Amino acid sequence: MLEKINNQIKNKSIKFFPYTNTVGLARSIVALGTLLTLVFNSLDVLFHKTVEGKIINPLLNPITPINKFNFFILFGFEYVVYMKLIAIIILIITISGYFIKITSLLHWWISISFLYFSSIIDGGDQIAAILSFLLIPICLTDPRKNHWNNITPYPSSKNIIGIFFIWIIRIQVAIIYYHASLGKFFVTEWVNGTATYYWFNHSVFGMPIIISILMNKLLSNYFIVSLFTYGSIVLEMLLFLGLTASLKHRKRILYFAILFHFLIIIYHGIFSFFFSICAALILYLFPTYQSLNLKLWFQKK
Repeated sequence: MLEKINNQIKNKSIKFFPYTNTVGLARSIVALGTLLTLVFNSLDVLFHKTVEGKIINPLLNPITPINKFNFFILFGFEYVVYMKLIAIIILIITISGYFIKITSLLHWWISISFLYFSSIIDGGDQIAAILSFLLIPICLTDPRKNHWNNITPYPSSKNIIGIFFIWIIRIQVAIIYYHASLGKFFVTEWVNGTATYYWFNHSVFGMPIIISILMNKLLSNYFIVSLFTYGSIVLEMLLFLGLTASLKHRKRILYFAILFHFLIIIYHGIFSFFFSICAALILYLFPTYQSLNLKLWFQKK
């Protein structure tokens, strides 16, 4: 009888244990998105201080107090190149999984600073700033030396903090898809089923010319363009409802969601958004109390 009770407590503690390499994977993916943005873009692209003598981002105005704490201009604009290099090193360490507590704070500092400072931000950078912030309490209570490690789940009051912020993240992601799906009902092109045609041919976010030759022939068919348009809305509605879905259905939705956002890279070229939203989807739909068996990925057949 005592053994049965102990097993029940153990099983419950497993489902309320947030310190797994699944959370570590999501955290690394968020950092990877920002890292790739910094590595593959020059300073002139990332940080435009002025255009025709005017500061692009109002938050860069010298009288704004927040500038004093921006990571990239902590020592002035002339040292941005060095701060970029330091940010890259910190993000690499974050991805490695070591120094969880310290890098969680630095990761958020870099993410929020980049959001306020860079002139090429998108929704992915906003999500990265939010996720890196909400992951801080989980990281500060994480007992592991590396977020890729697996440890035996155990009951602890710290677990409550971790699980609470996991649910805060899930609610935040659900709100993102709720807004994305519901907001489309107030746009004429989404209601009449033609929105994807315009987005695929957008002057900035449109698809590559090679792809457009074939796709525009398909999109000229009202049935196909409507299928793409309404299909996007349905998927986003399902993602919102994923908050209350069973584990079985959440995993199925996760696969379709990642494929959907990967196609956005191909058709719209928004890379940083893909990494941030993938990390968010893992924390949202995948059971974070389950550790991934990474050894299977490296086993020789």
